[in-house]
Amino acid sequence: MKVKLIEEQAQKFQVYLEQAQDYPEMYKYENLHNFRANWDIEADDFYTMFDESFKSRISNSLWGGSVNSAKSVMLLFIENNPEYVRSMFRDLFNEDKDLSLRVNRFSFHCDEMMEQLGNSRSKPVSHKHNPAVLTVYLCFNDPTLYTIVQYPSFVRVMKLLENQDVPQEFELERIFKLCRGLYKILSRNEALLAQHQSLVPEPYRCENNMLILHDFMRLSKEYNIL
Repeated sequence: MKVKLIEEQAQKFQVYLEQAQDYPEMYKYENLHNFRANWDIEADDFYTMFDESFKSRISNSLWGGSVNSAKSVMLLFIENNPEYVRSMFRDLFNEDKDLSLRVNRFSFHCDEMMEQLGNSRSKPVSHKHNPAVLTVYLCFNDPTLYTIVQYPSFVRVMKLLENQDVPQEFELERIFKLCRGLYKILSRNEALLAQHQSLVPEPYRCENNMLILHDFMRLSKEYNIL
């Protein structure tokens, strides 16, 4: 990535934010606020806690909705074996361990949980936990270290910034390394951060929040602002 290009695109993003009348990305900040208000890995009723942590008055799109989604499948896993799922999330959120190993283990355990469901009539076709969903979990647990990554938007921005070695979708460690570098440069633009914060309602604001990168990447693709 070229610093000058990032700074130029950051300026375009700032102009968009200054002109925004109805900011389309607000749902994520409500989602994050709700997660942080409800998530408790030690909760006695892990099922209800998980269900409440992934609810939104605005949009459930990040986890695919409430039916036939990553959330509904995870609730089915929890119903079947709550302590196993609790241990899966403990491991995924353990920053003392290698990220690639954590992500791979989580995906493997989701495969195992599918096997545990056997041939029950309620068994979903897949567990829905693709890399994008795992980035939601990681970001919500610590938005100072992670952002949500939807791969097509990420690739578009990397090419826009002339990155010649774009990681594959499953290479989350490399992806997050690039995202942290991008965030470091974007955050030098204090006017951009201030304008972005002004669009986020007070209860949902969070300092050093890398979710702004998801806004930056998604808006560049969906609204072609960059």
